[in-house]
Amino acid sequence: MSAASLRPRQCLECMNWGLNYNCCDTCRRWRQKQPTTARCRRCGHTARVSTAEQVCRPCLRAIRSERDFEWLADPDGCRPRDRQLSLIFPGLNGKSLAQPLSRPGRNWDTARLIQRLGGGQEAKDDPAFSPPALPGQMLLFSRRRVLGHLAEARIEDRVLTDWDLVEPVLVQRAADLGYGKGWVRQVGGVVRVMLALRESDGGGLIPVEALESISAMRQAAAEVLQQAGILDVPDGWTAPPMIRGIRPARPRSCRSCQAWGLRSLCPGCRGWRDNADQFDEGDCTRCKREGVLLRDGLCRGCCLDITLNGLQTRHQPWRQLMFGSPFTFHTTVHLAHVRHEAGSPGFQRHWKRSPEPERTTSAHRLVPGQEPLFPMARDWSRIATLPLTELPLLTPGDEELVTALLEEAQQLQWREGPVDKCVRAVRVLASWLGTDAPIPEEDIRTLSAATPRSGPGPRLAQFLARRDRLVLAQRTNIDAGWVESAIAQYNGDVPDELRTWVKVLRGGGRWEHSATTWVTIRRYLGYLKPALTNWQAVGVTTLREISREEMNSALKARKGRKAEAFHSAARSLFRALKQERVIFADPTRGLTVTAVEKVPRPIPSDVLKGVIERTPMPAHKLIVALVAVHALGLNEITRLPASALNLSDGRLTVRRPGRRHLVYLDELTYELAAEWMRERHRLWPMSSNPHLLVNRFTAMNTDAPPISRSAIKDVFTVLGLSGQKVRIDRMLHEAQLTADPLHLIRLFGISEVTAVRYVHAAHPERTGKTLR
Repeated sequence: MSAASLRPRQCLECMNWGLNYNCCDTCRRWRQKQPTTARCRRCGHTARVSTAEQVCRPCLRAIRSERDFEWLADPDGCRPRDRQLSLIFPGLNGKSLAQPLSRPGRNWDTARLIQRLGGGQEAKDDPAFSPPALPGQMLLFSRRRVLGHLAEARIEDRVLTDWDLVEPVLVQRAADLGYGKGWVRQVGGVVRVMLALRESDGGGLIPVEALESISAMRQAAAEVLQQAGILDVPDGWTAPPMIRGIRPARPRSCRSCQAWGLRSLCPGCRGWRDNADQFDEGDCTRCKREGVLLRDGLCRGCCLDITLNGLQTRHQPWRQLMFGSPFTFHTTVHLAHVRHEAGSPGFQRHWKRSPEPERTTSAHRLVPGQEPLFPMARDWSRIATLPLTELPLLTPGDEELVTALLEEAQQLQWREGPVDKCVRAVRVLASWLGTDAPIPEEDIRTLSAATPRSGPGPRLAQFLARRDRLVLAQRTNIDAGWVESAIAQYNGDVPDELRTWVKVLRGGGRWEHSATTWVTIRRYLGYLKPALTNWQAVGVTTLREISREEMNSALKARKGRKAEAFHSAARSLFRALKQERVIFADPTRGLTVTAVEKVPRPIPSDVLKGVIERTPMPAHKLIVALVAVHALGLNEITRLPASALNLSDGRLTVRRPGRRHLVYLDELTYELAAEWMRERHRLWPMSSNPHLLVNRFTAMNTDAPPISRSAIKDVFTVLGLSGQKVRIDRMLHEAQLTADPLHLIRLFGISEVTAVRYVHAAHPERTGKTLR
């Protein structure tokens, strides 16, 4: 834990107030020793209780400190006791008071407990402490005693021999030294303990070695006993010096303001003392304290009292005592200002902080119909982190937009985090740009990027678009951007020739045809990129310089699938350039590549064993079942609509280009589909996304996008599998069992060529080819 988490707070176990973490040190040790959580028999609260008595730690402490003998005598018949809250001070936590009353598995003896706790004893004389022995009896074994600071209280009323002889010497010694009754009481208690120890040792003179058991006032007690003639002192003996350790902090009052804390001078009064030249010294005009530092005739305690409690306490002759550091805020010198009534001498208009500047509407609000002369991206880094109170005022129209956003968030059951982010973003944009004109989508993106941790996301843009309050930003295809950046890397005429090729593929050439997708163009350019880089390295500046021999060398440098992919991309490139009359000869004409037929491979059965049981989420279980049992493709799973699932008939309709495939759900897939629909309704009951599978990114998105293919792949990646290989294994396994292509076509909805290929892979002896 960091030191920053140590601050004044309540302990979550005993509810006492102190400087600690979420749980005080004593309760932390109590939780380790007493793991049982139950209802306390004394106070009735649910807490960690002792194993033997079923009593919580605060009640055990109260039984000993308050002498609750009535509850000990009849625990079940007494009414429940209230627990007294207290402060936790270092060194005074009462650790010994909160010990269990008996051992686990044993019933406590009520009479013995009451006697041990001091019940029924009128005189303060503990017979167990240093009992008197027979006079003249010598000790057989002498041992070193360690006496605590409460030893004298246990024999306060005991009649001791020679005390009447020692008491006058003690009083006279205090008068000679100029000490008062406190010194007499402290030294007298130590002397009485030494007299009690003498009686338990058989009487006689007190040896000087016995003084080693005294923890304080050793020298003073030795002098008093020596003057009384009771101490056996060798010639030239002097009391050894006391070894003082580091005293732990103890609760005390501040000498100046009397705030209760752990220091003799609180941080605020120490600040006044260090800057004494800025204050006057004298008697306080309010509380009449003498010889203190003053500001306008008031001591620091009175200044702080007036600051905290108001001007009505200015003429009170007393002040409220309070807690000091570290149990409350660190009251520094700057917090104790003097407050005066308006118009009186010394009145400070802004005594605590400067007034807030007057807020007006923004001067940068967008005007409807006015377009910018020079469009520039706004920098929202400074505005995004400002408090809402420092932003310009909102107009009634702006407030209506914020109210509409809150109503829609409540209707769609957004979570608290997205609601707070969207509301803040709307207030920032509306206060600065206004809502009279549509807000540019680019500003929403920039504001989201400048917001710490995360911004409002696409929900705010969708909300504004549905109300015609959004100017859509120009959207560029990611694949198109990658293609353009890759083409720009080359020099010479190669970039222009590649752009001509892209133009032809997109349907803009001399011959009209359908446009190729940017994904395919990016894939083709990726196949060609290594060869283009090598040609540029040897000085090729135009593709007209590429000969048939160079193309043939590039093909021979690649094997298998890579050679086939490079051949397809190169043939597309040079045919397009030949069509547009950029080159004179096609270097790929007549070049062929042996097709590589990839035989389906099965997955070991031990890898697939328990694959559904290892999947934790209901949506993931359904995805694995659709792929591993029904061999659906990853792309078509993402596009499945919720209407395609018919649980009443136990069917799933998969629409493919030109045909429709019916999947008859088995018992396992049916249960998984039903469980997922229940889970979806529980998580997103107001979701309008029509797709069967949704997640937290797409469920509440009003654009209703499907989940991505990577989300499907991640499900199998966690299991250490590939979704495509699992689908291939399922169809190959079915082909091994049936060897009937028609059965595979009806079961999986695949084409005839694909079905025959799987049958040949499962039964190679039917192909007529010799097995190697």
